[in-house]
Formats: sequence, C-alpha cells, structure tokens
Amino acid sequence: MLSITNPTLKKMLLDQIVERIDTGGLDDLLQAGFSHEFLDSLRHRTTRDLIKVSEFTDLEFRVSLEEHMVLSILQRLDLQRRDAKMLEYFVRHGAAVQVICTLFRRSAEEVRALRSQLVSPDAKRTRMPPTDVRDQIHTRWHELQSRQSDATMRDQLYALHQSFPDTAIDALCRTLNEFNE
Repeated sequence: MLSITNPTLKKMLLDQIVERIDTGGLDDLLQAGFSHEFLDSLRHRTTRDLIKVSEFTDLEFRVSLEEHMVLSILQRLDLQRRDAKMLEYFVRHGAAVQVICTLFRRSAEEVRALRSQLVSPDAKRTRMPPTDVRDQIHTRWHELQSRQSDATMRDQLYALHQSFPDTAIDALCRTLNEFNE
C-alpha cells in the first residue's frame, strides 16, 4: 500500500468518494468496505469540512496500485510513440501511400494529409537505382529476411533503408518487386 499524506491529494480522494456516491456508485463503495454511516456523513459535509479533514497531518490515506497495469499502459504508449515516429520516417523518406497504408493500417487520406504536412509539394517520385545498387539491395534484403525472420515487414524495410539512406523507400520497394511484375 502507498501512503498518501499530501493534503491536496487527500482532498481529491475525498471528492472522488463523494462524486461516486452522487453518481450511483454507492454499492461499489460499500463493497470496498466503507460503512453507510461514513459515506452518509461524508456526503453531507461542506467543501470547507473536507478541506479541513484533508489538512489533518495524522490522517493518512492508503491506496493500492496495479503495477502490472501501469507498466502495460506505459509499454502501449511506448509502442504508439514508436509507431508514430516510424510512420513519420516512412513518409519523410518517400514511401508510397499504398505501402504506408498497408504497413501502418492508415487510410490513404490520413497518409496524404500527413505527407502534405511533412514533405515538400515539389517532391517527385524517385528513379530506380542503378543495376549494381539494385543487386546490393536484393542481397541486403535477403540477409535481413534470414537474420530478422521474426521482424515485421515494416522493421525490415526500415533496416533496409538504413543500409541505403540515399534511396527513397518507394524506390527500394519497387526494386524488391521488380521481378514480380
């Protein structure tokens, strides 16, 4: 249990209890172990009384925290942040709209809107790299697929672009698909 001694936090907790009572959460509070007498008394007190109660230094609130839940939410936030950065990276480095839609599960309208914010309107489709560079791209791609077999297509394309940073992602994708046509 975590001990809460801060008067502001104690007042907020008391307010939360009163709000729960007023919004139909009385049964939940009773099941949590609060008595009818306590809840009734708390509900009919003025804000000034609740402030005075929260200022008593001897009064200590104890709360529990679901650590695993907080960690899970933090991990989800990290993944969302990583996905947003990766999405921006793909847009800035010339991935085709359809590729981005597939890899990031976004609509074409969303991708075009993001592209209009991040990329100059003068940006044009890049040419295919020379044959010797395309051969290097194919070789590197096969290395990545065998070494990172559990990685997502997005992560593999990112790693491929890291190996060929001067080549737009769209040109890399067209190179990878040049024999599929």
